[in-house]
Amino acid sequence: MTQLKIMAVPLLVLCFLTSGCSVFMAASRASYRGDINVIQLDVQRSAVIGELGPPDKFSTLENGGYDDRYSLDPDAHRTGTKVATTIFYLAADFFTLCLWEFIGTPLEIAAKDKISVYHLTYSPEGTLSSMEKI
Repeated sequence: MTQLKIMAVPLLVLCFLTSGCSVFMAASRASYRGDINVIQLDVQRSAVIGELGPPDKFSTLENGGYDDRYSLDPDAHRTGTKVATTIFYLAADFFTLCLWEFIGTPLEIAAKDKISVYHLTYSPEGTLSSMEKI
């Protein structure tokens, strides 16, 4: 019986130390901000802002145009999907006594955000004149 207790204690400690990693990773994924296909030459700045929201950084150019930068994940999930995934991971942790973490954490690492920076330059008329994906 003592042999079983000696083996069970490290296993329980390991389970509690790994618990919550996949839940936190799923909850902190980048959120969907809009369709990045709106970023095309000669599109109006107002259309881009209407679809993607305000830029993360922007500046006014000397010629009267704008220089915007967006940090976006093209494969980002909508809020409902993030919430459902987080609830599923919490339930899986509970019902498997945290053993789900051995599956969920590698899944979340594989689905890690792939953030791209979009550098957009607008002409004084407000149309997109150049774009660069970094």
